[in-house]
Amino acid sequence: MELYYSEISEGAILVHQQILAAAKNNPEIKSLYKGCQLLFSPLIEQPKIMLIGFNPGGGYYNWHGRIVEGFQPMEALEYYLNTHALAEQTKSLFRQAGREEDLQYHTVKTNFYYWATDNVADFKRLLKILPEELSKNIFHLARVWMKQLIEALQPEIIITEGFKAFDEVEVLFPEKIKFNKEENLRSFEVPEGMKVLGYKRNQGSIIGKQEIIGALHSTWSTAKKVGTIN
Repeated sequence: MELYYSEISEGAILVHQQILAAAKNNPEIKSLYKGCQLLFSPLIEQPKIMLIGFNPGGGYYNWHGRIVEGFQPMEALEYYLNTHALAEQTKSLFRQAGREEDLQYHTVKTNFYYWATDNVADFKRLLKILPEELSKNIFHLARVWMKQLIEALQPEIIITEGFKAFDEVEVLFPEKIKFNKEENLRSFEVPEGMKVLGYKRNQGSIIGKQEIIGALHSTWSTAKKVGTIN
C-alpha cells in the first residue's frame, strides 16, 4: 500500500511542478491554481469508508494565503481538524446513521483530482488553459491513480461527495450490478462485493440527508470488502 501511495505522490508532485511552471507565464493559471493535496486523512489499509470528492477547494489558500502542497497523509480525518460546512454536515450525517466512529477512525478521504481550485468551474477552466499535453495527462493520471489507490486500500464502501465525483468514479468500474439512480442518491455494486454510493451536493450542503442515512444503513448490512478491480 505504501509503495502505491509513494508512486502516486511522486507523480502528483511532478504534475504540480509542471502547473507551477506554466503559471509563471500565465497570470490566469496562477490565479486559478490553489495547489495540490492527495489525502485529507491518514492512509488506512482496508478502511470501512473511502470518501472521494471531485477536487480540493481553495480553503487552505484562503486561510493561509499560499497554495497547499499536501503530499503526505494527514494525522486525522480533516473533518475533525477544521470547521467548515461540509465537515459539520458529514459528521452530523454519520452521527445520525450511527457510524461516526467509523467516519472518525476508519475512513480515508481523498479527491478524484488532486489539484485545488476554488470550485469545479475553475478546475475545468484550469484544464482548458493549461498546455494541452499537461491537461490530458492530468485527466489520464487521475483515473490511473484512483484505480490504483482503490485496489491498494480495498475499502468496504466508497462514498462520493457529490454527483460529479460519482460520475468520475463510476467510469472505473465497467462491470456494475444493482445500479440505482435517484434524484438525490446514486449507487451500484461491483461483482467483488464493494458498494459505491454517491449523494447530491449544492456547494457545501448535502442534499437529501434522510435518504442517505437510509442508504447507509442498507449498505452496511450487506457490504463486503473488495478484492481486485479488473
